[in-house]
Amino acid sequence: MEYYKKIDKSFFKYGFTIPKNKIDIFLFNSVVVKGCSRPITLIWGKRKFKALLSHVNRKAGEVYQIRWSDTSFKKEIKQEFIQSYIAIENQNYIAKDEGKYYITDLKGGNQEVMLFKPISENSIKIETFIKIETPYSELFRRLVNENVFGWLGSEVNDQMITKDTKWIDAKDIKLHVEKNHVIYYLIDEVNKEIYIGSAKRLGDRVKKNRKEISGWSKFRYEIIHPKFHEQIKQIEYHSIMNFARFLNNSGNLSTLGVSNYTLVNKDYKFYLK
Repeated sequence: MEYYKKIDKSFFKYGFTIPKNKIDIFLFNSVVVKGCSRPITLIWGKRKFKALLSHVNRKAGEVYQIRWSDTSFKKEIKQEFIQSYIAIENQNYIAKDEGKYYITDLKGGNQEVMLFKPISENSIKIETFIKIETPYSELFRRLVNENVFGWLGSEVNDQMITKDTKWIDAKDIKLHVEKNHVIYYLIDEVNKEIYIGSAKRLGDRVKKNRKEISGWSKFRYEIIHPKFHEQIKQIEYHSIMNFARFLNNSGNLSTLGVSNYTLVNKDYKFYLK
């Protein structure tokens, strides 16, 4: 048994409500108490994602939902069904601007579909059933990956940081050189040093053998919302000053010295005038 789910606004946000005539194929005779959930695994090719099968506590009969608990899955489906995501967010944005509530209304030729095949009470295989490509799909996927559209789907549209990364090995810098308007952090694990900077293009500033921290071995960065691009230097210095108050630093600022790492930035003039 299987279920063909048309992509809608809720699909990108939290998941979907299982139609009443399809509930049994997801339950496998294993009842979920109302108001509770059970963990399930979504199997998409060779990848696995965590989700929940929830029995929603509502008065209006049996309501079961599949809810995404893995944030990376949300990002994956946005890129997979990029045509639907852009169309839905565009229509939703227009509706909000007009003070209306938007209910997904994609026409037949623009309707994408994902297939769900429950294989046990805790596992569901999923496949792309209908996917629509446009001349702009690849561009939009890249923008979604950079979280450029993150503010569209949020009630808060002025978040300063649209994306932040974990620590990444220096050898992988080539995969990130095109990131724009970032605050970046470099760390030298051998000499116990940290450096903070900003860049309009990451690859223009983060290179091997930086004189300030020539032995850096890992990096991470934060992408700044377009609304705050003009304040990127202020954001950079704010980060520098905060790190300096905790770490030994090259600016001779008073510090707690809570680590054996040293902040090697020497430029504090933005705050020290």
